[in-house]
Amino acid sequence: MRQKTYRTFHDDLVTSRHQDWQLPADYDWRLPGRAWQRRWFRRLAKGISRLYVHTHAITIKNGWRLTTAGPCVVYGNHTQPTGDVLLPLYLGATQRFNVLASPANLGIPVIGPLTVFGGAVPTPQTLTQMRAFRHAVHQKLAAGEWLMVYPEEHVWPYYPGIRPFNSGAFHFPIGERVPAYTITVTYRRRWLRHPRQVVYVDGPFRPDPRLSPKQQQRQLAQMVTACMAKRTATTNVSYVHYEEVSR
Repeated sequence: MRQKTYRTFHDDLVTSRHQDWQLPADYDWRLPGRAWQRRWFRRLAKGISRLYVHTHAITIKNGWRLTTAGPCVVYGNHTQPTGDVLLPLYLGATQRFNVLASPANLGIPVIGPLTVFGGAVPTPQTLTQMRAFRHAVHQKLAAGEWLMVYPEEHVWPYYPGIRPFNSGAFHFPIGERVPAYTITVTYRRRWLRHPRQVVYVDGPFRPDPRLSPKQQQRQLAQMVTACMAKRTATTNVSYVHYEEVSR
């Protein structure tokens, strides 16, 4: 069994040489390239996602919930470096998919700059970038697209539970008045192999509209957390052992 140690749940345990890559101060969140380039790249990514799902012992429960969903925000647990990129593409409409991504992903040579053609939306790194970022998210949801968010922020491979969420990630559905869904990856024991992945799609989740925006945000976070914790409780294998070390 592999083992990883951490000091806090905010530790980034999967890093690259381009971890410190920075967005240009005037980064443009508008759609990149030409329409035919985006369509071609997304179709290619969709094909790769299908190959990934069919070759990695993945079982999907209630996947139809996303295929019939309109504009929405989808939350997922972050436990597969590659799968967390491809699985939402497999489940959703190819041309309507967007995912919040760390700017470090754009710093990867060759592949990094192409990720925005497939729907990657880099998160802002400065307050001055926040306005353009929020406007881009607003336009995408208003156009009927959907946004994938990983509120745990960092990927921890095969982590069997739910780590604390970034509460700020839950303002999108409230501000844009769209429902939330969840994609929860759980793990089942397989003899002498990587665990089987059982993926649950749940939703829609809508907080009480009579509450204030802040209260709705907290309520939605509680609803999403409770659902995903219930799903991960079905995991029956610890493929990677995580141990907290003293500070």
